[in-house]
Amino acid sequence: MKPRPQEVEERERIVLELAGLPGGKLRAASPEAKLGAMEEEEMAAVFNRVCGKAKDREPSYLKAYHALPELLRSPAFDRGRILRLRAVARRREYLEVLQMFLELPPRLLLLADPDAPQDSIWEDLSLGHRRSLGKSSRMNLLRRLLHDREPAVIRDLLLTPRLTETEILKIASRKPNSPEALKEIFRCPKWTARYRVKKALACNPSCPPAVALHLLKSLLASDLLEVSGMEGPHATVQGAAHPLLAERREKTG
Repeated sequence: MKPRPQEVEERERIVLELAGLPGGKLRAASPEAKLGAMEEEEMAAVFNRVCGKAKDREPSYLKAYHALPELLRSPAFDRGRILRLRAVARRREYLEVLQMFLELPPRLLLLADPDAPQDSIWEDLSLGHRRSLGKSSRMNLLRRLLHDREPAVIRDLLLTPRLTETEILKIASRKPNSPEALKEIFRCPKWTARYRVKKALACNPSCPPAVALHLLKSLLASDLLEVSGMEGPHATVQGAAHPLLAERREKTG
């Protein structure tokens, strides 16, 4: 059934509110409350519209699209609701919405990090101690923490003012790596605003496919071509890069 004009207008308002969220964080409850009150059918339609317009790189929709992962982590979206949304997306063939809920494992899992510091004393440090070291101003300590597998350590490390894009790229590019550590970078607006970081995550075979798929819309056509042809990314990510690249080429003539 085609939505009524009033419904379309309401969806537009919600998209604009999502796009206005500072830093991708849900500081205002309004968009979350409005979406939370919707039936899954209507909510999936909103998500599908956001995904479709973001693919066209329309600024407001692209910002709203990047706000969706944070939204889906809110308490309003429990496991049951996520499953119902996924079922609607599958039934209505909202492919891009369905991709948001993928739970596929990364192509390359971290078994051992050959570049990790070989230091028994370091290995014996508690999680709390390692997290506290992440607030240090000593770069030699911070660089050692770049290899930590614990997401909480990486989360703290990402907020450290001393670290530059170069250090974050080392985490985002390391293969293999901890999928959860890569998720922490994805959830940090400070670093996902950097194009090179987004590309490194999307190309990393240790990156969860749902994260890599989300980032594809931010990539330039030349980098989409690279992703579609390289061996690293998950097959699902490569498969999604092909039609996105074709659409970009068609629009640019």
